[in-house]
Amino acid sequence: MSTALKSEKEIHVEISDHEHTSGQMSRQNIEKAVVALAEHGIVILDNAVSEQSLDYLNERMTKDARYLRENGKTQFNYSKKAQNILQHMVPEPEYLLSDIQANPFAVAVCQAVLGPKPILRYHKANTNFPGESRQPVHSDVHYEHPRACFALAVNTVLIDCSPENGSTECWPGTHLTTRFADQNGMNGIFPHLLEERAKVVPPLQPSIKKGGLIIRDMRLWHAGMPNKTADEVRVMLNLIYFADWYRSPMKIKFPKQSESRIRQLEIESGTDIAAEYVDNLDYLTLGHTHDFGQDDKREEFGRNRE
Repeated sequence: MSTALKSEKEIHVEISDHEHTSGQMSRQNIEKAVVALAEHGIVILDNAVSEQSLDYLNERMTKDARYLRENGKTQFNYSKKAQNILQHMVPEPEYLLSDIQANPFAVAVCQAVLGPKPILRYHKANTNFPGESRQPVHSDVHYEHPRACFALAVNTVLIDCSPENGSTECWPGTHLTTRFADQNGMNGIFPHLLEERAKVVPPLQPSIKKGGLIIRDMRLWHAGMPNKTADEVRVMLNLIYFADWYRSPMKIKFPKQSESRIRQLEIESGTDIAAEYVDNLDYLTLGHTHDFGQDDKREEFGRNRE
């Protein structure tokens, strides 16, 4: 069973200037990250992304988010009162950046945990406008899942992120024991399980400086929290990498003009990107799916299974 964090520092790994210059994460830091993920299901890599890339994305994605919310063209995560929306990342080639879609430090950790060639299958963002309510505590896995790490969510914050503007609440160690049966559909983890867990290891709501990214085991219990600021919009990128052996059918739609850039990013990162190239793609009108199950297990282990 997981033990409580003595300090939030246990899940932070600082990327050094030398690592940035070399483009390689040290073995010592990879070890720290792998151990944090194994024990707690979460690690934060500080100083992993350039501010230039973050500012470039933030300007466009904040503009997109305001448009989507004001025009009713997006999906609110759980309660509309939370004002937390789901949006697609910009799929145009000039917005596909080496330290985002091929971040060498995030990829090094994913490769160490998932195997040599992780597959990027999810390419979206959770954007928090000022709001009132929180999400129920939940796991993102909507099907029975293996009792081993099969996917990692890489969340990159485009600005400083704290409890004030709605950093994600995480329940350390829950990835080790959770089952699909712990979750009551869209109502989240059953309340009695939350009460039991909080007595052993309480949840935390970490702070992440601009330039940091969070890597989270997909099985971990977590919840989106309200943005308590007056007018700050907090965009958090969500790239999910799956182990090659996990049989997910998900693909990411990109415009055909992005194909060359995607292939470059695959070579740079040593990952696969499950891309589907589409003519005349309007990413602002694309729907949203969360099909994290495995094709050949869905009939046996679907949500309706008793």
